[in-house]
Amino acid sequence: MIVEAMKGYRAADLPKDAVAGLVIAALSIPIAMGYAEVVGLPAIYGLWASIVAPLAFGLLTGTRRVVFGMDSAAAAMTASMLAAAGIAAQGQDAIVSAMPLLTLLTALFLLLLGWAGAGRLIRRMPLPVMHGFIFGIALTVVIGQVPLLLGTTADTSGAIVSKVVAIVSCLPGASWACAVVSALCIAGMYLLKRFFPKVPSAIVVLVAAALVCNGLAAAGLPIVFLPQVSGTLPHIATVLPEGLDIVALLLAAFAIAVVVSLESLLCVEAFSAGDVPAPSPDGEMRTFGLANALVGLIGCPPCSASMSRTAAGIASGSLSQVASVFSALIVAVVAFAAGSFMGFLPRCALSAIVVVALLDIVDFGKITTYALKTRREFMVFAASAALVVLLGAVAGILGGFILALALRAGREKIDTSGPELLGAVPYKPDDLPAKKDIEVGYALGIAKLSGDLSFMNIAKAQEEIEAAAAGNEALILKLSKLDTIDTTAADKLDETLDSLMARGVHVKLVRPIKETSDHYTRYELRRLMQDFKFYPSVRTAMHSLAEEYAAGMEPQRPDTWLADAPAPRRLRKVAAEASIIDGDRPVVAIAGLRNHAGDVVDSDGAPFLEDIRGKLSFLQSRRAFQFSADYLEGAARGQADENGHFFSKLLLWDEVTGEVVLDYRGGAMRICRDEAVAVALMEPIDRTIREFALAQ
Repeated sequence: MIVEAMKGYRAADLPKDAVAGLVIAALSIPIAMGYAEVVGLPAIYGLWASIVAPLAFGLLTGTRRVVFGMDSAAAAMTASMLAAAGIAAQGQDAIVSAMPLLTLLTALFLLLLGWAGAGRLIRRMPLPVMHGFIFGIALTVVIGQVPLLLGTTADTSGAIVSKVVAIVSCLPGASWACAVVSALCIAGMYLLKRFFPKVPSAIVVLVAAALVCNGLAAAGLPIVFLPQVSGTLPHIATVLPEGLDIVALLLAAFAIAVVVSLESLLCVEAFSAGDVPAPSPDGEMRTFGLANALVGLIGCPPCSASMSRTAAGIASGSLSQVASVFSALIVAVVAFAAGSFMGFLPRCALSAIVVVALLDIVDFGKITTYALKTRREFMVFAASAALVVLLGAVAGILGGFILALALRAGREKIDTSGPELLGAVPYKPDDLPAKKDIEVGYALGIAKLSGDLSFMNIAKAQEEIEAAAAGNEALILKLSKLDTIDTTAADKLDETLDSLMARGVHVKLVRPIKETSDHYTRYELRRLMQDFKFYPSVRTAMHSLAEEYAAGMEPQRPDTWLADAPAPRRLRKVAAEASIIDGDRPVVAIAGLRNHAGDVVDSDGAPFLEDIRGKLSFLQSRRAFQFSADYLEGAARGQADENGHFFSKLLLWDEVTGEVVLDYRGGAMRICRDEAVAVALMEPIDRTIREFALAQ
């Protein structure tokens, strides 16, 4: 409730929320009108949804800054389900008649799901399924907007093939003026987002397009405008359309409720980390239901939480739901004046705004990552997207989820029984009593994750991590027994740990350095290795915390050069024999990456680990570059190699380019591009190191 969320609110916070409310309203007005058009309703319905939904949600929610209203996925899903139920084909009057019941049924399902405790279950939806669903829905709706962008009309309520046929058939009647305006609107929005990101691009483009299009219309060019509204309130239908299929409407409402839950819970999870008290997923689902019930009473389409407007509000200084209240009041002023300006707005400009908004919710970066680095996740994404486009949203979600479960069952586990990587980093087994004899300085929590970590259990893991971090200044997370991790789990684990660090918690991850299979160095763990420090034992992590405490340091991040390096073609392992080890100072051999220098220092304790924390993270992989970094005790004692150089830091073998780089303390560097010569260079150095170690 707002009473809980508003604890600690001050009068001095009001101006910041007012400014944020103005920004949210500026973004909401054109977007809401466009989404109402997507659904098949007059634009005024979008404005009223953007009044009632934020007010109701703001009063009932436990979140501080999440914005609720007309949004892309919910609108696209509603349009898709209206088409599937055969209502869209009957025209706008049928949509207006069916909308109150559809929204109220959606609200009812949201309430039932919340009361049934489905919030935690819905949070288990794999992210590739969500990305596939969003891509499929966005593609479907964008295709449906093409006739409007061209200033013409076509029946795009059927299947994908019939949509394309309808678009082709309407091309002869297209207006080149509308097409040019649409293209300029899309280009203008992207340019504004690129060079003036704080400017509300949608409303700027809409106003500019309205001025230009009214001038073009006065000059006699064919421009299609929104119909003039006769009043400022939405018409609430009391009669259902003839031949309405109630079963189809129930299925549509349930599907929309699931999508609203998914999109909104993701938004709540992303933007409510650190809220006290933490919002309950099930409680928030009930709040979604109550807010949509009020929206349905005035005949408006289902609403959901908005990622983009929440982020914009926070960037503008939003501190509480007061910003949403301000936004609703501003939109109300516009809605009451809608009768005087609605007929001057070009429909093609609103469609262009909708297209940009839909393209913005598609995470093309993540999709590219799936395609290039995580093939299983890409299969799930592609299957979900294809099923949404061909068979509908429900088939896409169910099919993608089933495929994700099947691939999860077939995922191989990691063999962690092998020796330490080349004998390089000796470690003691994780021993929690070790904390008794190390004074860290910070209030410390320790959590442990083991087994398979996936979309099915990451929510529970996040709760365990938050519980361990609660009231503490530092967290050590043990991943020693972690067998597998998928991309959904990696994303959410990364978000949780990042949130802890943003709140000032020092985060250390513990995973002994071992030879591993290719599964361990999947892209999911690479990103964690990039973002957070890894240590071979709790003891070494505690040493690092003690040093940070003594130095008064803020939570530290490692260098970020690891995650996105190009994959090599092959790997040549370098053996490290026990004879090389010299007491507590081993000669270190590391698997690493091409074209990235690595410093190796004294391997005794935390300083060694701090220096190479990222470079020891990838370890052995079929797709990792191989280099060996050898710390030679003799160099520190002034002993030169056979060429008179003090070999101390790096010996790099890059099998893709066939280069060997020798880095000497004296500053000399040699590069050899001939593999045979490189082998000849490596052998005497290896022999010298081995002989020196044996002599000790």
